[in-house]
Amino acid sequence: MGLEQLLALLRQRFVAVGHGITFDVIEGGVRQDGDCWYVSVLATRNGRDVPRELAVNVFANVEDEFEQQHPVSVLFIPAVDEQVGQS
Repeated sequence: MGLEQLLALLRQRFVAVGHGITFDVIEGGVRQDGDCWYVSVLATRNGRDVPRELAVNVFANVEDEFEQQHPVSVLFIPAVDEQVGQS
């Protein structure tokens, strides 16, 4: 799976999460190591960073679902937007 296909599938999956959370995959924060992709993702709600515990929980669920549907492993790295700060 190439980078562009991976990004499109991940963005599509994150839109389906909902709950008022916006997930921004940071293209510059994506790297591949063998069959594993490391992907930086910024999770915000109402213009503020989502609490790290919530983001990590959502990421774990999406990682599991993604691995069941595709032949690659994805690990999300929670990103923080210094402009909006922590909630």
